[in-house]
Amino acid sequence: MSDGIGLAEAMLGLDGFEVLTVTRGPEEVVIEIESTATVVWCSSCGVRAEAHERTTVHVRDLACFDRPARLIWIKRRWRCREPLCDAKTWTETHPDFDAQAVLTRRAGAEACRQVGELARPVARVAEELGVCWWTVMNAVVEHGTPLVDDPDRVGTVRQLGVDETSFLKANRHHATLYATGLVDLRRSVMIDLARLIRWACGSTDHEL
Repeated sequence: MSDGIGLAEAMLGLDGFEVLTVTRGPEEVVIEIESTATVVWCSSCGVRAEAHERTTVHVRDLACFDRPARLIWIKRRWRCREPLCDAKTWTETHPDFDAQAVLTRRAGAEACRQVGELARPVARVAEELGVCWWTVMNAVVEHGTPLVDDPDRVGTVRQLGVDETSFLKANRHHATLYATGLVDLRRSVMIDLARLIRWACGSTDHEL
């Protein structure tokens, strides 16, 4: 790590990538990357593949230097050298990037943590990442659903409280709408919404 690029790769923190360029603009930081893989084998027949062509993918990552960060991944498309192989060509993938995703996996997970654990507004998190409201909300649902559905999430509740909060004001079409939440009073933790009650379904391991 004796050169600037090596330091940039360490700061990027994505295994298997090298940083080509870093451009810090007034609105965002743009980081151009490519994978370090030089030898790839066909997953179908096992023959060594050859580079076929390249394409670019733009993905939002964790903010840096107080600006949204955009990764430009120069992806390789590989081709199997075996004429009889059905694989033909394929584009490289990486576990930190979902196909067609706007955010990296880590950016999506952090957005979920900011909204779910720190109770930050979705719009504010979206602004920091340089994406729209729905992109952050989709990340919250994707990364948060397994956490909410975890049967061990709640544990033993000894003091149960009910918190009713209005979330939609009355208008000419409907009355004021309320959300009824179940709260662990000892730990000051929201358990669930009353209409779901997932935490208690089919379980006898709770004491009230």
